[in-house]
Amino acid sequence: MSELNQFQQLREDQVEAASKVLARAFQDDPLFVYCFPDPIERKIKNVTYCEYLILNGILYGDVYTTSTDIEGIAVWWPFFKRDQNLEKQSKETKRRMRKAKRESFSDRGFVERYGVFTEVQNSFENEHVNFPHWELLIIGVDPIHQGKGYGSKLLRMKLAEIDEQNLPCYLHTEKEGNVKLYENFGFEFVGKIKVPNSDFHFHGMLRNKKK
Repeated sequence: MSELNQFQQLREDQVEAASKVLARAFQDDPLFVYCFPDPIERKIKNVTYCEYLILNGILYGDVYTTSTDIEGIAVWWPFFKRDQNLEKQSKETKRRMRKAKRESFSDRGFVERYGVFTEVQNSFENEHVNFPHWELLIIGVDPIHQGKGYGSKLLRMKLAEIDEQNLPCYLHTEKEGNVKLYENFGFEFVGKIKVPNSDFHFHGMLRNKKK
């Protein structure tokens, strides 16, 4: 049995719990702090935004969790949208994603800050990764389970599958300390951009990048 098969595709009935795990994991992440400056508000709004990201992954890519206890989650998104996935997913999943998006983007402050970040992100990606690839959209481990190797296993099992497809993998991180961590998994630092009106940089990384 491959390592990939030892993990589970996240089920629709696990999305709520998984969203809370990701929200806790990213409570102090620079991007989430930037988007939701108020820490109390962030605890609530992070959950809805993480739900939106997870449902996006279920519809268009792959979402893996470590076990039924959901110690960690990784959301992977293909550059080449797999429209056939949409036919397999329930109307309820699509409805939930639209609802989560509507609630996340109802905050005017979030929309403005997210718009600034997205402009930086799109500019970088158009220059560096405008070719078929997989993207690690987000990966997080519940703080109470961090340091136990769940994140590393979630990375390795999907990267092995991507290698078999002979495709590059891309990710971005807003924590400079994560650059070295991802380099241990074969990612190469491509560049960074200061996000306007913030105190952090957008760091882009590629694995098996096209020459």
